[in-house]
Amino acid sequence: MNPARWSLRLRVFLFFALIALGAAVGIVGALVYVAHAAEPATTAPLALAGLIAVGVTVGLTSWVWLKFDEHVARPLVAIASDVRAAVHARAARKPPSIEKGRYLGVLAPAVAEFTAALDEARLEVDAAVATATAEAERERRNLEIVLRDLRQGVVICTLSHKVTLYNRRAQEILGASGEIGLDRPLTEVLSGRVLGHTLERLEDRFRTGRHQIHRDGLTTTLVGATATENARIVGRMTLMLDADGARPTGYILSFEDVTNALAAGVWRDRILQDSVHDMRERVAALALAGDLLARTGDPDPQDVAFARDLLLREPAELGERLDRLEDAASDLVSGAWPMATTHSPTLFQLIRVRRSEGRDLAFASAGAPVWLRCDSSSITALVEHLANRIAVHAGVEAFRLAADAENGRVRLLVSWEGEAPAPSVVESWLDERLEDGAGAVTGHDVLARHRTDLWCVPDPDEPGRSRLELPIAAAREEDLPIAKAPVPPAERPEFYDFGLLGGLAPTRLDDRPLRALTFVVFDTETTGLEPAKDALCSVAGVRVVNNRLISGERFDVLVDPGRPIPSVASRVHGITDAMVAGAEPASAVVARFRAFLGEGVLVAHNAAFDLAFLKREEPTAGVRFDAPVLDTVLLGAHLFGTQESLTLDTLAERFGVTIPPEARHTALGDARATALVLLGMIPLLEADGVRTLRDALAASDKQARLRRRMAAQMGA
Repeated sequence: MNPARWSLRLRVFLFFALIALGAAVGIVGALVYVAHAAEPATTAPLALAGLIAVGVTVGLTSWVWLKFDEHVARPLVAIASDVRAAVHARAARKPPSIEKGRYLGVLAPAVAEFTAALDEARLEVDAAVATATAEAERERRNLEIVLRDLRQGVVICTLSHKVTLYNRRAQEILGASGEIGLDRPLTEVLSGRVLGHTLERLEDRFRTGRHQIHRDGLTTTLVGATATENARIVGRMTLMLDADGARPTGYILSFEDVTNALAAGVWRDRILQDSVHDMRERVAALALAGDLLARTGDPDPQDVAFARDLLLREPAELGERLDRLEDAASDLVSGAWPMATTHSPTLFQLIRVRRSEGRDLAFASAGAPVWLRCDSSSITALVEHLANRIAVHAGVEAFRLAADAENGRVRLLVSWEGEAPAPSVVESWLDERLEDGAGAVTGHDVLARHRTDLWCVPDPDEPGRSRLELPIAAAREEDLPIAKAPVPPAERPEFYDFGLLGGLAPTRLDDRPLRALTFVVFDTETTGLEPAKDALCSVAGVRVVNNRLISGERFDVLVDPGRPIPSVASRVHGITDAMVAGAEPASAVVARFRAFLGEGVLVAHNAAFDLAFLKREEPTAGVRFDAPVLDTVLLGAHLFGTQESLTLDTLAERFGVTIPPEARHTALGDARATALVLLGMIPLLEADGVRTLRDALAASDKQARLRRRMAAQMGA
């Protein structure tokens, strides 16, 4: 045993034990010397006196040691732990050990003054850092806004395909194939074969120097599918280099979901192939009829009848096929043009303020607002263009706008006082080019895009007035704002961590620093406290990546325990039978949680209890929880000793972690609090020489053995 690592209390105990032993040896030696010179009759009284003296000396020394340990040594250890927590874990509060150190004179108040001064100094430093990094923070937010609103998926990965950044669109495209998250392999949601092949091409281009003369540099096209083959993507992969351009550090992947576009292309190609084949047959039949009728000599009456039948039937069939092809072409044109859900008052306002020809036309609106689906820019241009022509034709300047919804369509109505123009006049207006900024677009083009038509007729409801009617598709139910959740989901506060790029060289998991690990901190709620008999009610977990809690990546799922939840358990965690009715069974939830864990390290407070429930579901879930496990109870015992309280509430208070009352004893709330406690422990562990996962596991094992030994002694 290394004396340099002896604790203060052990050293004090050995000091007093040495005093007691020395005093006892001195007393015994003196009595032996006196016994040799004294009469034999006095030996027995001298021995009794010596035993009494030794007993009194040892007892007095022990009593003094106990008082010294209680009032000096233990408070000193507690104060040292609190000071270390204040220094390394930034626990900004009055250390609780100050009350215990009332017998230490000025030391305890001095420590309190030191921690207060440290807090003040930190506040000043934090204020200076906040001021200095304000511009960087603004740039970061701008980056987040750009990435969030891009309609392309964007992912940045290390060379081992670990995700360091992703945006909302990437999550939408890839989310159906699994869980995308920081420091998780992109190969879990995208085809690893395609990613590996494309990355190898770019790395080979860089190694050979061909990127310097290649047209695309370090970028190439990627075509692939999600891991579950439910979506097809097309994108571009770009190799990232370090600051010196000497070595690759990762890659950027931008992509789009082309699943629907590919399906539309297949549908289009099939229509074209079928139409061409069918029309070839019709043309061949007409050619045969012409050949039969064009023969010289007396024609065969049967051939003439057959030819006449072909000439009567095939043109009609051919016309029907051409009509179908025209409808398909119209569908393709309208489907290719971007449409958006638009509120009729917004469309009316766009028409009202357009004024492309400078006329002072007045547009009033009437009727209830409705939602429609259209290209608002071209519809606005068309209606305003026709209003300008009607203003000249009818000599009016005032129009009324309205929209009526009926049978899945919306009728856009523009009415005015006066006569309606003739259909031929309206057709000539529709042939004119619109000033909509989209090129040579006519009114007929806009109608074709929207697969509709328009007409001008006398208003049947108001004599003396006329109106223009333009039917447009109504908005889809799923696109309406009222169909969405009343409270929008919270944005992911963190979706990137560039610290993961080009960091540590590949090392064994056990040898990685604690700060560089990915932890999944979890907690469970159950029907009782016996893993062999009780069942899961809830499983929750949060991720700690690169020494940072990723609050947006979390797992929180209720479980159907398959049995009634006792009222005593419901009073603790608040989960009732009604809440878990229809929830997934434990095996399904545990399998999903294993996927959420990925390659992370499991962490829990009193981990053995929660892990026992997960392991019990391994056979039915078809998974194994073979990841390393850390327990904040054991780590706390290593840091603060077994004499201190190690409950989650006590540790949270020590590290300044606030647990809202409504979150306490919920799986997600306790998991989040445990994660924050773990982040507070890491600096203290590093200061104590526990820097890697191997060190933390060794320290935990030592504490577990000590606790088992103490439990065995108490049982004996």
